[in-house]
Amino acid sequence: MAEYGFLIVEIVYFALGIMTILKTLKDWKVNKNRMLIAISVYITAILVRSLIDIGVFAFGFDVDINIVGGLDVGMTMGFILFTIQLEFMFYLMDLPKLYTLPVIITFYLMIGRILVDVSMPFIIYAMITGYGSAFFLIRDGRKSRNGLAIGMGLFFLFWDLGSTFQIEILFVFLRLLAMIALFLGTKGFYEKYVFVNVEEEQKIMGTWIAKLVVKE
Repeated sequence: MAEYGFLIVEIVYFALGIMTILKTLKDWKVNKNRMLIAISVYITAILVRSLIDIGVFAFGFDVDINIVGGLDVGMTMGFILFTIQLEFMFYLMDLPKLYTLPVIITFYLMIGRILVDVSMPFIIYAMITGYGSAFFLIRDGRKSRNGLAIGMGLFFLFWDLGSTFQIEILFVFLRLLAMIALFLGTKGFYEKYVFVNVEEEQKIMGTWIAKLVVKE
């Protein structure tokens, strides 16, 4: 019964992902912001994993099948996603000299996983990549009042929290929360409802003080 619940959540997650991609591509056609196309590519990669998860919940596919040594299908997909995530960050930070670094790191970690069946290097890499990306995007989004950056930062944060705890029910729902946060970012939610308009706040405060003065 729980599998059907996870399947429904995963389908909703996938649908939100498709809507997010369509919205970012639509906005990219208008302003050619490179962050939008980068998000579209990244979410497309994420949804490939989501399709596999739908297969797992619906048909009982096994993603823990070993490829070679201690490297299984699920971990290989994880390596690919975190590599794309790190590439995404270097792209946004305009650091072309570092574009090959994620590939090199992933290659050596995968070789290590094949030779030694230890998960800790992968977990550390995932945490550094995920939480580092979340911190950078949320901080930058707050400074620039960029709701899309905030949404992407929250996506990385919730996604990696789920990955860190490795509890299926928590992972599934945190991923859904991550996609909702990103989708709201593409819709301008944070600019409209979260960021405080300093000038407007000062006007309201000035009016409030003026009314107090008049009363006195």
